[in-house]
Amino acid sequence: MRFLFVVTSNPFAKDFSTLINLVKVLSKRGDVAVFFSGNGVYYLIRPESKILKDLGARLLYCAHSAHQRGVSSHADFFESSSTYNLSKMLPEYDKVIVFN
Repeated sequence: MRFLFVVTSNPFAKDFSTLINLVKVLSKRGDVAVFFSGNGVYYLIRPESKILKDLGARLLYCAHSAHQRGVSSHADFFESSSTYNLSKMLPEYDKVIVFN
C-alpha cells in the first residue's frame, strides 16, 4: 500500500509525535510520503524531522508556502514541490491522511 500524509499544522503541535508514530508503523506496510504545506513547512527547520526520513518516508514541501513564511534553508532530504504536484500525486496513493 501507498500512504500520503499532508501536513499543514506547525511542527510544534501535538501532531508531530503522532506523525512519527504513524510513519514508523506504516513504513513497514508500504511506501510513505509526507507533503508539508502552509505552516507545515516549518518542519523543514526542525532537526527532528530527519526521523521521518530515517524511517523511510519521502519528504516533500510546497515551495510557495516556504517562501511565504521565509523558510529558505532546509536539509537536502526534503524535495521541493507544489500544491499542483500534490493534486497530481493524490490518485497514486491508497490512503491520504491530513494533519491540519
